[in-house]
Amino acid sequence: MSIAEFQRAFADLIASPERCVALRDGRTDVLADYDMSPREKRRLETMVHHEAMSVNCSLYRVNRLIPVYSVLPHSCRLLGDRLMDELDAFWAASRHATLQYRWESWRFGLWLEERIATRRLPGGPVEDAIRLEMAMFDVQAAQRDGKSGSRRRVVLLRYDPDELLDPAIPAEELQPLASGVTVLIDARGNQLSVRRIDDTLEGRVA
Repeated sequence: MSIAEFQRAFADLIASPERCVALRDGRTDVLADYDMSPREKRRLETMVHHEAMSVNCSLYRVNRLIPVYSVLPHSCRLLGDRLMDELDAFWAASRHATLQYRWESWRFGLWLEERIATRRLPGGPVEDAIRLEMAMFDVQAAQRDGKSGSRRRVVLLRYDPDELLDPAIPAEELQPLASGVTVLIDARGNQLSVRRIDDTLEGRVA
């Protein structure tokens, strides 16, 4: 048996429920790109019909969702019904998953920004949320000795940060500010804070 090719095909099936469904429906061309024996192909054709395969696919998606949602909860919330479509498209385009929270969420954030820039995804408050949440995560992840980046970050926003991070306010009710706002994200203390640079307002971010 060509173990490496069999394992690669198996992993790709777990990463793509669509491929599993296609193979269940008799689309054996799904396995055409893998150098496997007829016996190995028949084994995979049998495996995709087992209920455990659906569990494997679900666990794979959950494991990839956890880092994204942990770092970008408000970005995910503001995407609303578009979230799962964007995640499916991102996962299909990026097979190499990583459980490193920063890099998986960063890649998804870049994916969304590119989709917005090319007008395949509406922009608006989600753009600010991505920028703000990635900066918040970066300053908290930085070492206090400064060797892995600063624990302070300046971010320019078009939306009010207090409203942006308020889960009680629906995305459609958020309105851009007349001139935008510059905020300082500071993780040097015991609690992360976001302070408006142009005034004395300061809010603590959970």
